[in-house]
Amino acid sequence: MFSLRNTYTRQYVLFAIGAGVLVYAIAVLADVSSSHDIGIRSIFTPRVIGVPVGVRQGYPTPASGDLITVAGPKTVRVWSDLLQAPDDASQEMDPLATQPDWLWIDPNTGAHYIRILYENVQGNTETTWLELRRFPLEEMIPSLIWLLLKGALFAIGVVVYWKRPNDEAAMRFYILCVITLGAYIGGYHWTQIVTEPVLSITFTICAVLLPVASLHFYLVFPRKKPWLERYPRTTLGILYGVPLANLACLIGFGEVYVRLIAEPDAPARDYLRPLIFVSFGIAAVWYVASSASLMHSVFTVEDPMERKQVRCISIGIFLSLFPIGHSLYIVLAEYARFAEGAVTWPMFGASLIVTVAFAIGMTRYRLMELDQIISSSVGYFLVTFLAGLMYYGVVFIGTLFYNRFVSSPTLPAALTVSTTALLFVLVLDAARSRLQKALDRRLTRSKSQLDETLQQMSQAVAQLIDPHALAQRLLSAASDTLGAAQGAIYLRRAQPPGFALAAHLGAAPQTQAIALNDPLIVALQGGLGLECPASAEGAGSPAQQQLRQLGGEVAQPLLADGKVLAVLTLGSKDTPYRPDDWNLLSAFAQITSVALESAAQHVAIEQLNQELQAKVDKIAEQQRRILALQSQLYRQTAIENAEKEPANEEKRASLPAPLPNVAGIVGSSPVVLQLLSVVRKVAATDAVVLLRGESGTGKELLARAVHDVSPRAAKPYVKVHCAALSANLLESELFGHVKGAFTGAHRDKIGRFELANGGTLFLDEIGDVSLEVQTKLLRVLQEKTIERVGSSESLKVDVRIIAATHQNLEELIRQGRFREDLFYRLNVFPIGVPPLRERREDIPELAVYFVQQSAQRCKKSVMHIDDDALAMLKAQSWPGNIRQLENAIERGVVVAETETLTLQDLPADLSSANGDEPATSNGALPSANEEAMVPTSNFRNERDRFEREQLLRALTTAAGNKAEAARILGIARSTLVSRMKKLGLD
Repeated sequence: MFSLRNTYTRQYVLFAIGAGVLVYAIAVLADVSSSHDIGIRSIFTPRVIGVPVGVRQGYPTPASGDLITVAGPKTVRVWSDLLQAPDDASQEMDPLATQPDWLWIDPNTGAHYIRILYENVQGNTETTWLELRRFPLEEMIPSLIWLLLKGALFAIGVVVYWKRPNDEAAMRFYILCVITLGAYIGGYHWTQIVTEPVLSITFTICAVLLPVASLHFYLVFPRKKPWLERYPRTTLGILYGVPLANLACLIGFGEVYVRLIAEPDAPARDYLRPLIFVSFGIAAVWYVASSASLMHSVFTVEDPMERKQVRCISIGIFLSLFPIGHSLYIVLAEYARFAEGAVTWPMFGASLIVTVAFAIGMTRYRLMELDQIISSSVGYFLVTFLAGLMYYGVVFIGTLFYNRFVSSPTLPAALTVSTTALLFVLVLDAARSRLQKALDRRLTRSKSQLDETLQQMSQAVAQLIDPHALAQRLLSAASDTLGAAQGAIYLRRAQPPGFALAAHLGAAPQTQAIALNDPLIVALQGGLGLECPASAEGAGSPAQQQLRQLGGEVAQPLLADGKVLAVLTLGSKDTPYRPDDWNLLSAFAQITSVALESAAQHVAIEQLNQELQAKVDKIAEQQRRILALQSQLYRQTAIENAEKEPANEEKRASLPAPLPNVAGIVGSSPVVLQLLSVVRKVAATDAVVLLRGESGTGKELLARAVHDVSPRAAKPYVKVHCAALSANLLESELFGHVKGAFTGAHRDKIGRFELANGGTLFLDEIGDVSLEVQTKLLRVLQEKTIERVGSSESLKVDVRIIAATHQNLEELIRQGRFREDLFYRLNVFPIGVPPLRERREDIPELAVYFVQQSAQRCKKSVMHIDDDALAMLKAQSWPGNIRQLENAIERGVVVAETETLTLQDLPADLSSANGDEPATSNGALPSANEEAMVPTSNFRNERDRFEREQLLRALTTAAGNKAEAARILGIARSTLVSRMKKLGLD
């Protein structure tokens, strides 16, 4: 079904319209160039405007304001009669017939003159003779030059719209190019085409729609304006309604008055001039609206490149206001000059300025994303084509001027001469290109071979891959370049000393290894290659004989620092090896030596780096433990000293309690301090601990902390992830089994309870344990005994139980999935682990800690976090808690390219993943103001507060000793003093 709503149907219709307008432009130029002229300029009436040229000597010259009544054989009633009179006269002339009384041919010059009757301003009728001549072709120069410029822009519009048919901006740009082409070509010659209904109506349509198309384009480029998206019908109705109504009046009333109604005593200008002025007014309003739309885009477009595009076009529009204003002044104030064509060059200048602005935007600022559509080859073709058009224009205009002064100027003659010259230049250029390519292939073979080899080698060297893989790639490059079908590379090895085959082409050599004292290696020590021609079969030196045994005809050493790193051998080829081949092979060997040396050094450095990194990690871990132990020791010492001083109760109360020293527990918020205080208290007992909290909150670390600060710290700490094991396997893992208890039980196995005897057993995800295993766990908690699977013997165990779960155990009890009595046994000392959203003040400290850890794991140099990135981290609700934070930081460290983790390095989904229920630090939902302020808050104060608290804790632990505090923090004393001064603590 044919419908303009279909994208491709609309595209084909618009292309057809564009082709029609292009044909129209050519038709206008052809019609004007073939028309005749008698030198009189008038507009809307047969009255003379200006002084005509070409008056027969001895006859009066019509003055401005005189009314033409007869022109040659035609009675002039209306303006169109005066415009048609020269063409009618030229059609009625017959050089072989008797000359009519209204025609006179000058016998000296051959010029044709026609008789004109006119009524002067005094009311007297006079007769004169005016020269009948072709329309002056020099007056077509602006339109010809403009057609070349707009033709190139029109071609770009066609390409852009063809490549992106669904892009509205591309479609509007194409429509603007089409309408501009028709409007300006018709506007340059509107007084000549007014007698042709098809040409004049087409010009009127394009001229009226030009400001509308411009405004519509600026409303969708570079982004559609909000009011067009919100009120599309209203906006388009206003945009097109008024101009279309004005267009109907111009076509209807204008054509009727000009052709049928207007009489000399009732001039058409009385009707048309107000209508034309209204048209100019509407166009001016739409032009101002276009400028306003451009200004709106300049201030609202966010993309920097699009802003440059709009700014470039805006500058062009602003500069075009000057010639446009001058043209309007001529139309309104100097009507006679307007009729004489005084606005032609100003309007050409305005169009040229706008065209140049669009051209700069396309070439420099990627206007319409032209670089994504036109490839380099197409771009080269367009540049060549435009250069050819410029040459064509120069030849064409030169031919016109030549014919102007040498012979009678005709448009077909100019077209024939310039087209022939263009075709000759193109054929000559194509022949030159083919000849140049043939010479390049035949005379620069060595250069092309070297270029290809160097390119392949550069790619291999840049990758620094394994030496064997590198040898294979470089051997392929050398054999392809020189044309050898067989070859091999032997790489030096340490143990056993010698050279081993690393890569080969064609048949594999019989010898897989070469010793250091073999004749071939001894001969290649000097760095020169060795050749053994096939014609020397059975003869030659021992080195040549060994080379022949290896299947090679030439051998080239690859040296570095005087030591042979590898030996390259190549077999025979179609032609003998020439000096050029040896030069190429020598250059290849030198670069290959560097590549192999670099690859070997890279492997060695990588191994050393891994070993060094492992040692650094061990040292860092030990240093971290030492610092933690020192911190705990200093705090304990400070408390003991304070307890010995009864009068210093306030000082003792202000000291922080010693905290468990467990790697991974980071935070100094009141919530964490209270939690660790509870851990310290319960750790001193053997009470069963139940850790409850969301996934990723650090329940496993807290369980480890309870064990590490308990009297059982020196005993085993065993953990079991209950959710990862089936019911049968979990029972065997917990209690052990005896040989033959079940299929596959080939020997006795000790369970986790026995392994943890005397220590601590951590049961993670206790809520996922089956009811059968729950029953046995209850017995262990009650009787402190276990039975292995398959055995009835009871074993006494002394184990402290720490359980953890993220599930709602009360709800599981109601569902019958968890034993109530087991719950009460486990719930002796429950500890609720808070989610990260309830301890947001710990996020900066946690983030810095994870950055350091991730940087060490990823071998990156990231040390700091940007303020904006840290502010955004604090703004998140973190449904995955600390584990999610750690993963986000690690991802940022991986992609970071500087020493500072920035907002762009963090995962993009963080900004839109605040969670379903974001909460403030106290667990309440944040207000709208709080949510808006958190992401944009300045983190500098938060950072200074954190650093100040850290310094105060260290100074308090060290009892005011700055040197000791610096050692606790792991920094120099001078750095500590500098930070104290900065924070006002000195």
